[in-house]
Amino acid sequence: MTQITPQPGIMDIALYESGAAHVDGISNVVKLSSNENPFGPSDQAREAYAKAGYDLHRYPSSDHGALRRALAAHHGLDTDRIICGAGSDEIIAFLCQAYAGPGTEVIHTEHGFAMYKISALAAGAT
Repeated sequence: MTQITPQPGIMDIALYESGAAHVDGISNVVKLSSNENPFGPSDQAREAYAKAGYDLHRYPSSDHGALRRALAAHHGLDTDRIICGAGSDEIIAFLCQAYAGPGTEVIHTEHGFAMYKISALAAGAT
């Protein structure tokens, strides 16, 4: 039987370690590097969530059409030039899948956002 092997680079991906959520002597640590908000959601955000709650059982559109059209109209841009995703991790992964791969190199900072390297390695790039 043939052994299943991962794509090149997969085994080079180190376990992701997020910032410390606990600091001795400090209660309620807020991880700003993880985009946490120490003040919680605004009243407007809570109201929007309450309204959206009626449709949360439905799978969202994967093309983000309504959001892309609203952003395009607000900023005077072409809708086809806007990409949306489930956070920057997904968009970075899309870019690496589309443009990087075995034999290509992705340049990123050593101490910056970890997903640049992770997504590049997952695509087979170095």
